[in-house]
Amino acid sequence: MEALLTAIVIWLSANYSLPASFDHPRVAFVSAEKITSARHENIGQMPLNQSESDIVSLYNDDQRTIYLRDEWTGKTPADLSILVHEMVHHLQNIGRLKFECPQAREEVAYQAQERWLGLFGRDLSRDFQMDPFTILVKSNCYY
Repeated sequence: MEALLTAIVIWLSANYSLPASFDHPRVAFVSAEKITSARHENIGQMPLNQSESDIVSLYNDDQRTIYLRDEWTGKTPADLSILVHEMVHHLQNIGRLKFECPQAREEVAYQAQERWLGLFGRDLSRDFQMDPFTILVKSNCYY
């Protein structure tokens, strides 16, 4: 896992304005219920406009932990893209990057995930049923 996280950090820092920190997060494999529960505990860090059924992972800033579902294997581009998405949040956290709201953090995370999937001829629409409008909604601040 350490080598994979290092490769993702290098790729993210080369392609996005994210710090190349090799202070990797902890990665925990948990049930979908645990991820949902953790989301509710850290609601200030999570987009409020995300339904429970589409939560496949979570990054906790305070614990510097990525939570992946038990069934995550890392054997598909889609699985790896989930880790890429959460590593964006880790690097944002480590770099102390500031955002207008928690949802705004998602913009770069979804861009990186889409670009990663594109390396394998895949995309967010095909693998996660996420169209551009959905991504816009999930990465917009609502005041």
